[in-house]
Amino acid sequence: MLAVTSLGWVAYRHFDSAVTREDWKIAGTRPVAAAGAENILLLGDDSRDGTDGEYGTVDGVRSDTTIIAHLGPDGSATLLSFPRDMLVPVLPKAKANARDGHAKLTEVLQLAGVPGLVTTLESLTNLKIDHTISINLAGFRAMTDAVGGVTVCVTPLPDGSTRNLHDAMSGWSGRLGENRLDGRGALAFVRTRYALGDERLRILRQQQFLDRLLTAATSAGVLTNPAKISALLGAVGGALRVDSGLDQAALLSLARRASEAGSGGMRFLTVPTHIALPADGAVDDHGTVPPHGAVLIADQAGLNRMLTPLLPDGVSPPNTSSTGGTTTAGSGGSATTPVGSPSSVSIAAVRNATSRTGLAARTVDGLRALGFTGPMTTSTTTGQAQTEIYYPPRLREQASVLASRIPGSQLVATSPPTPLPPTTSAPGESSTSGRSSAGTGSSAGTDGIVLAVGTDFSGLVSASNTPTSTVGSTGGGGGVTAGAPTDPASAISGVSSAAAGTPANTSCTP
Repeated sequence: MLAVTSLGWVAYRHFDSAVTREDWKIAGTRPVAAAGAENILLLGDDSRDGTDGEYGTVDGVRSDTTIIAHLGPDGSATLLSFPRDMLVPVLPKAKANARDGHAKLTEVLQLAGVPGLVTTLESLTNLKIDHTISINLAGFRAMTDAVGGVTVCVTPLPDGSTRNLHDAMSGWSGRLGENRLDGRGALAFVRTRYALGDERLRILRQQQFLDRLLTAATSAGVLTNPAKISALLGAVGGALRVDSGLDQAALLSLARRASEAGSGGMRFLTVPTHIALPADGAVDDHGTVPPHGAVLIADQAGLNRMLTPLLPDGVSPPNTSSTGGTTTAGSGGSATTPVGSPSSVSIAAVRNATSRTGLAARTVDGLRALGFTGPMTTSTTTGQAQTEIYYPPRLREQASVLASRIPGSQLVATSPPTPLPPTTSAPGESSTSGRSSAGTGSSAGTDGIVLAVGTDFSGLVSASNTPTSTVGSTGGGGGVTAGAPTDPASAISGVSSAAAGTPANTSCTP
């Protein structure tokens, strides 16, 4: 317990007055609360208030960061991140501006406000959100400066490139290894999108930063010192908004629980998603679902496995559809995610179309760890940028399941006369002997699914959809060396024998 001195009371009263409380009324039937547990919605919005135009202007306010922090009765802390481009049903539906009633998660805040976002997230998770804490760009910057800055660690991208070290849109510029960031640099670090190319890599950055920020706050005693926490909240000022139920005592209790958990006691998870496929209503290979643009689709079954240990006893995760997929927005809002599992997909061959020696063999190891089957004969082929999945028309659905685990991959029907890339042999990767497509430019190979791994390949995604750092990675900069894991269940980051999945490794991220 904190020793409450007269100085402490003065600090607490000042600290309490620095917080803006909002009367966010949540309508409708809500999930059951868990005894001894709390679920806190952590929002980082893109409001430019207080930035004096430094970051331009935006029309409305969207959520840049959306996390449910689950504080368990055993003192554990699990932070579940939601990708901003995930397509979700807007609740209440009347708030949606699209006929199918869906929107990107980042847009729900603008469409339905905090109450609508809370209702939407509760419907996706069955977790009752007890409190909401929201901070804008200026507040995030001020909070980082108030703890004296934060040190983060940067690795190359999963494909080995270092284009993630500079991003003109966010203003981020860094180096491999450790980077000491003040508020302005930290904001650029977590807001980087274009240089990363994958929203899920951006989430890993945000998770690493939160971990380091909590480390800085706890090591300096900020969360347990009334004067220091008062200074921290005073620096943030009106940029921090909380729900009216989060009174002074509740805020101090949260600060104490966060301090007790510490950075080492936090577990980071990311909602599993895949780039929208034709089965989800996509009209191209970029995951474009009209009228929403390029979106990510949630894997409800994978999410449910994460949610199960977080829910109260006797409460189940949200139901999936009778076909085994989850209902998503398509042209009519009735499409489902691919119903096949990796074990139902047989892959005939994996071809390395890059200069990375042994990439096909490592990719095969990763595919088998995910449960895919088939001969998966490995070979090298002429260089190509795009990762492509060739398939005969009858195997369209199976090919879509494979595509859901390879962000950015393109499905290509191999019915004649479409030729496969010519094949050559290379050390460590055999030729596709016995298949008439080898080096002939013919349309053979249409008897099965063939994966041609291009230079854009950034790894496989697992059932918990964490981008891999082990398949196709070059290592370096604190990253994981390709092929390092020996346990097949951990060969892909995020795959675990445990039902809830493996927490993300946030010690050093792209």
